[in-house]
Amino acid sequence: MKSIGQVRKTLPPEFLARLGQFFPSPVQERTLAGFGADRPATLRANTLKTDIRSLMAELSDSGVKFDRVLWYPEALVIKNRRERELAALPAYQEGRFYLQSLSSMVPVLVLDPQPGERVLDLAAAPGSKTTQMAMAMQNQGYILASDRNPLRLERLKYNLRLQGVTIAEASVEDGRLIGRRYPESFDRVLFDAPCSGEGLFSAADPSTYRRWSVQQVRKLAALQRQLFASAFAALKPGGTLVYSTCTLSPEENELLVDWALREFDSRLTTVPSPLALPDAAPPLTAVADRVLSPAVARAFRLLPSRTFEGFFVCRFVKLA
Repeated sequence: MKSIGQVRKTLPPEFLARLGQFFPSPVQERTLAGFGADRPATLRANTLKTDIRSLMAELSDSGVKFDRVLWYPEALVIKNRRERELAALPAYQEGRFYLQSLSSMVPVLVLDPQPGERVLDLAAAPGSKTTQMAMAMQNQGYILASDRNPLRLERLKYNLRLQGVTIAEASVEDGRLIGRRYPESFDRVLFDAPCSGEGLFSAADPSTYRRWSVQQVRKLAALQRQLFASAFAALKPGGTLVYSTCTLSPEENELLVDWALREFDSRLTTVPSPLALPDAAPPLTAVADRVLSPAVARAFRLLPSRTFEGFFVCRFVKLA
């Protein structure tokens, strides 16, 4: 655990300046405290192979202590083991649970895929959310899990096999072309965007922020718009699209949502999340004196904390 003062001395000065530019002081302080926190390991029971009570019994027999997560019955917060220790357990090696941050579990819960539906997971590797969706769908329906990186896709395929997922097709695709290849083909789309990862910064791990730059933020924001347009084209009228990032920058979050609402005009709207989270924070309503569409307010942000990594989530519906 590092103090806020120690965190300030560690992170890039330009990032800290932007944090002060965009966010009020209480949010800044909470965020910096989150960057200094030592988060516990968290996991999700894989109900394709077990149930939460059986998994809890198995973990208890191995001496693992945990807390339940009130807003997601299949999730556990581990109190006395690190991830590498959990990965040595038979329950992990045989696919009965998946090591995943609590924040990473949220987008799929907001998307709420149903058995029998056709779902697109854009930029899917390494597959944490693909396997979570298959679990929610009870292995009934179809998931196209696409990623442009062949090496990362191999990891996704491994995770699908290990978790017992049979409804997902892992495909090397340029996400910018998906909408042309599969026009209006999916009931739901999850677009967990490639992003600058600011929400994952850890003051104790320089690798989490070493490559950060404003130029990278702007480059990724441009890519996100291209990918979002493709995801929108692949979504059926009346379908649901969830956009999420693990970053804080408005260019990749609120400004993208505002752009999408204006770009697609009367064909797209935001809708409230069905998930009530204890620490969800509202999005920005204005960025650098630019007032955003009122519909942006239906998005939400998870600030970095001892429990959560920083995430941004917005649920859209494509109007018929």
